[in-house]
Amino acid sequence: MNRNWLVNKTNPEFLEYIAGKASISPMLAQVLVNRGMKSEDAIREFLTPSLDDLHDPFLMPDMQKAVDRIKSAIERNETVFILGDYDADGLTATAVMIFTLTQLGLNTAYHIPNRIIEGYGMSSEGVQKAKDRGAGLIITVDCGITSEQEVLNARSMGMDVIITDHHEPPETLPQATAVIDPHRGDSRYPFKYLAGVGVAFKLVQALLSQIPNLPAGRQGPKSQILLEDLLDIVALGTIADSVPLTGENRVFVTYGLEKINSGSCRLGIQAMKDNLSIDKPLSSVQLSFTLIPRINAAGRLADAGEVVRLFLTDDTGVANGVAGLLDEQNRKRREIEADVLKSALEMIDRENPGNAIVLSSPDWHPGVVGIVASRIIDMFYRPVFLFSEKDGYVRGSARGIPAFHLYQAIAECEELLLGYGGHRQAAGLRLSVENLPLFRERMNAIVDRKLSASDMLPVLEIDAAVKFADLSFDLIKELRMLEPFGNANREPMFGSKDIQIVNHRIVGNNHLKMQLKQKTVHFDTIGFGMGDQMSKLEDSVSLDVAFIPGINEWNGTRNLQLNLKAIRPSGGQEKGCKL
Repeated sequence: MNRNWLVNKTNPEFLEYIAGKASISPMLAQVLVNRGMKSEDAIREFLTPSLDDLHDPFLMPDMQKAVDRIKSAIERNETVFILGDYDADGLTATAVMIFTLTQLGLNTAYHIPNRIIEGYGMSSEGVQKAKDRGAGLIITVDCGITSEQEVLNARSMGMDVIITDHHEPPETLPQATAVIDPHRGDSRYPFKYLAGVGVAFKLVQALLSQIPNLPAGRQGPKSQILLEDLLDIVALGTIADSVPLTGENRVFVTYGLEKINSGSCRLGIQAMKDNLSIDKPLSSVQLSFTLIPRINAAGRLADAGEVVRLFLTDDTGVANGVAGLLDEQNRKRREIEADVLKSALEMIDRENPGNAIVLSSPDWHPGVVGIVASRIIDMFYRPVFLFSEKDGYVRGSARGIPAFHLYQAIAECEELLLGYGGHRQAAGLRLSVENLPLFRERMNAIVDRKLSASDMLPVLEIDAAVKFADLSFDLIKELRMLEPFGNANREPMFGSKDIQIVNHRIVGNNHLKMQLKQKTVHFDTIGFGMGDQMSKLEDSVSLDVAFIPGINEWNGTRNLQLNLKAIRPSGGQEKGCKL
């Protein structure tokens, strides 16, 4: 896929100034400015995240109403029923609420919807289960913001509802006791980008601030110990949902990673690590392809409620059993995903894929279409909608690109849909099979109207142009101050021009291994999955390279190594891409 190379540049005098103020290198200052940190205070806050930086939860509308209703439930000894969701964000949010309310002495129960039978969100089945358990209060996590009818049904059965969600709210909110969502138009909350588990955590933070005493056995300040008890699962849900790792999310993940890597995490997380023989510290990026896919696999293929059980158990046997089950489900998920991807690619005209790719099949497992949609975006870079057909209806997942607001586009097709929800770059939706051709036509027209040709060409954003001589162990150590990495805080990428190839070869599964030099400085490089780029090398006297610098440890030695992300023949003159 062709890409525009975009090199970020900032006035050198300003970089020197801000670097001196914050006691960092100009190179790190450039990366931080690229991330939006342009003052000494902003840089210090970003580099030293603290629980003291968490915002006042009562800045969210209805937070006091929610706290008052839960306190009333405690006084009345009511059963509180948590309605969650089947992905990692919803599962961790469910565990946060159950763990906290149980610690406060409440009778609790929960329901995680079956993706295939019930679909996403607050379902009528879940409401009925709450009634059957004798609940007086339902709390939704990571869902509920569009569940107007389900909330009315719960109220008609004599149950109050508190909604906690982070998805885009409709114009008219459900008639719940409290609706907590940072995206509400009337919200004064300064950070909009919480995951569902982050919103649940803010409700816990507010609740603990107004409960004078915890039950016996809890020592120390309640707002410190119990909140910190939750941060390992809060971190997992936050990373899994790909929300920006800035602001409060950066605080959650920083502290949560410390718990996960220190051995003080909850038993279920340790069991997952043991099952994978992980004995080294995990980064946020590594969690995204180790623990988190296994957490998500349960909701894609089977009963995701087992994950909540894993997070809450104090039984080693239970923890090890569920961890092993999740590993097996993840293996099956990968097999199913590969089959669906192969089938979908066979349907796409690679020469003319359309403005939006809208595909469906009765043979596709609904639990993996979202993952496959993301894979297809990596190949074609345009909005993708994949649907599983059953009984005259299609249910599917959509994934978008940065320049396209997916949720708003889907809302323009509302009269064709039976239900939908989501946010800017991910959504779920349901419609009848007969409306699918019209939806495909309408969505292609919307994309054509809203996006230019340049919007549909991915951008390779390079933090700074550097010389090989600028790279050192000290620089890499300093760049690690930016961790944890994730959405809105990716690993820093650099670019260098006029690079000579000393040697190159293919290793492993189509990986490109080269030794490159610029003047007298040599580096080993590895380009994972880039073996097909060899054709660019044969006739090139020199290259431009984009890379992430790192350290390769092998047989007791440590060497600087460049993780290649893109290469091209030197001399490209396109606007905005000179190194």
